[in-house]
Amino acid sequence: MAPCYRVCRPRRRRVVDMRSVGTRLVLAAAALATLSACAELDYDRSVKTLHETHRRAEEGDQGAAARVAYFYQVGIGTERDPEKAVYWYERAGERGWFWLGTMYAEGRDVPRDPDRAAAYYLKATETGDPLPMYSLGCLHAERKVSAPDPVEGYTWLRLAHARGTASGACSRHIECNEWAIKDKPGCRKAQASVLTPEQRAEAERRVADWLAAWSR
Repeated sequence: MAPCYRVCRPRRRRVVDMRSVGTRLVLAAAALATLSACAELDYDRSVKTLHETHRRAEEGDQGAAARVAYFYQVGIGTERDPEKAVYWYERAGERGWFWLGTMYAEGRDVPRDPDRAAAYYLKATETGDPLPMYSLGCLHAERKVSAPDPVEGYTWLRLAHARGTASGACSRHIECNEWAIKDKPGCRKAQASVLTPEQRAEAERRVADWLAAWSR
């Protein structure tokens, strides 16, 4: 058998190009400076937007009031302030009722209060928006309110579907489409499964009456 020879090759030494390292450090520093400048610019713009929107809200613009409330809720151009968020959602009237309902339904920055959430959702249904209708129906279907009513719950869940499909209100709103039309959370299906034929008929009658009144 032929002898085996082990050939040991010297390892190549890695040559560090200090000019390359220096260039990278300079570029990294420049990138960090750019990011910092952009962050400051974004913050300045947010503050300016808040001030301009706040001025319009003070003048009675409900849409602007809802935006100011959102800025305070999440902290855009200012520190987060849930109390001011609630105040401005109240000032926003019909533009803020759904969001107040959601805050109390989920206990988001306020104590969880399903009954209070239901009251805000009920007010928001006056706009014909499918989302508060579906949300209100879910509170009844999931028995989260103090006096759950299966007929009332199914009525609002059916109305959410009817309004969402007929008005096109959900065409550009993913959550509205997933909830009101597709019933992704399953509230409409769950509520329908516990209704008697008489209760379902009563709910359908209420749906027809509501839609007829809305169209007038």
